[in-house]
Order: sequence, then structure tokens, then C-alpha cells
Amino acid sequence: MNPLAIITPVARATPMAFLTGLLLLAVLDAAKTWYGLTLDPSGAGETFGYISMALSAAMIVFVSFLFINRRRDAGEGVMLFLLPVILAVVVSGIGFFVLLMIGSFGLMGEYAESVGRDFQTVAQDPSFQAEFQAWIEERPEMALDMVRPAVWGGFAGFWIVTGLFSLWFMSMKAEPAE
Repeated sequence: MNPLAIITPVARATPMAFLTGLLLLAVLDAAKTWYGLTLDPSGAGETFGYISMALSAAMIVFVSFLFINRRRDAGEGVMLFLLPVILAVVVSGIGFFVLLMIGSFGLMGEYAESVGRDFQTVAQDPSFQAEFQAWIEERPEMALDMVRPAVWGGFAGFWIVTGLFSLWFMSMKAEPAE
């Protein structure tokens, strides 16, 4: 495998180098995600959040390089690399926010039940959101339980879309050598 295919946008990536690079990035992304979710949210977890965002941005850049280099090896224009990368980021964001909202509503229901109120009626109460916010801030382990599935949902959304596009990009024939 040409390691430059991952870190530069000017190399060529054979189908095997492309797949190997994507698998390597997916494993590193999974390790980063798992490590970030195991940290104490009140201590190092906050600092690692910024590092994690930077690592995620770098990972998206490296995935882009792999798609560019795969298209270059196939003798195609490289601009189509934007399609899988943008769709993967959008699907990742949608997956994250949908699962976060599901977890949030579950915790809101749990909070409403703990204070003896009906969840259907508290949704119309403007002070409920502030009360719920204060309640969840006192329980960071519950907030982490709400965020954990959302983070893995975003991770899965990104890599499923990337994997589906990689099947297409791997099927592109290499440009004949001149």
C-alpha cells in the first residue's frame, strides 16, 4: 500500500490501497470515539473533546484524500470525491442529532416522572427546560448515557455511507499506464 495515498491528495490509490486506508481510518476513528467516551466528562473529557474534533476534521481530510487518489488512479476527474465525503458528514450529523433527541426525550420523561409531572403537560411549560437542564447538569453520567448512543450513531452513519461509496469507487478500473 502506498501510505502517501492517505496523507496527500496527489498519489494514486489502487482499490486495495483505498480499502486498506479506509479500514485503517475507521479503526482509528473507532478507537478515538471509544476513548473519548470512556473519559470522565468533568475532567479530561472536556479537553479531549477539542482534540477529538480536530482529529475528526483530520480524518475527514484523509478520507477525502483517499477518494481523490482512488479517482486519480482510475483516470477520472477528482471533484466527485466531494459527493461521498459531504453525504457521509451529513448522514453522520443527522444520525447523531436524531439519536440525541431520542435520548433527550427519554431523559426528559424520566425527569418529569421523578418530579411527579406528566411529560405531555410539561412540554408546554417554559420553565421545564431550565429545570431539566439543571437536573441533567447535576448528573453527568446520565448525560453521557444520553450522548453515547448518539456518538456511535454518528460514527456508524459516516462509515456506512463511506463504505457504500467505497464499493463504487473500488469498482472503477485503473487507468492504463502509458
